[in-house]
Amino acid sequence: MSLLQNLPQIITAIGGLGTAAFGLVDSTKPFFGGVNRIGFSRIATAVAGLTPGAPANGLTQGKILDTLKANWYNGTDLGSQKAIAKSLIKQGLTTANAPDLAKLAGVDPAVLQSVAAKITSGNALEQNESDVYSRFDFILTALLDEVYQRSDQAYTNGTRVVASFFALALALVGGWTLYSGPAGSGYWWSNDMWIALVAGVLATPLAPIAKDLSSALATAVNTLQTIKK
Repeated sequence: MSLLQNLPQIITAIGGLGTAAFGLVDSTKPFFGGVNRIGFSRIATAVAGLTPGAPANGLTQGKILDTLKANWYNGTDLGSQKAIAKSLIKQGLTTANAPDLAKLAGVDPAVLQSVAAKITSGNALEQNESDVYSRFDFILTALLDEVYQRSDQAYTNGTRVVASFFALALALVGGWTLYSGPAGSGYWWSNDMWIALVAGVLATPLAPIAKDLSSALATAVNTLQTIKK
């Protein structure tokens, strides 16, 4: 029963290790973006394909990518990031890159080129041009939604992997400092090392749920103790 009684505290401690590991992951962000770099390359590749050429309005591909990178690194809401990306791509639409964008979106190149010319000059669109532009907008939304969702998933998975490595390192070092056996290499492959290794592996998955899980187990222990009495 003693192990069961101590289990909530053990889970809380392991969850705290996971929280510390995630904290170390966040600490990498000031160094050239750190873990923020995970996932953005997919966005950059997709947007580069949707912003061919150098638009005459000064909104170059480089400026667009820099803006999107700043939003990604700062953790701007994902919906807002997609909306900003779509607006910048549409602002970069010109008669020069309209044919290439039309091929990517599967719309009529000539009509989209006419749309780009009228948007630049401020003239009203004809009905067929509005239809093509609406279709272009819809497909652009779908493309950006797909790439941002995949990038966000890659970022989430990537940070968990990095946090797991930090947690393992912290657990092994902590186990080494508390090792009760002979000094030196005796720690490696000892029971203490394996216990530390298990704690490090469990730390990251337990971190988000450690508090709730430990509370539930504590309630279960108290219930069993009451029943036993």
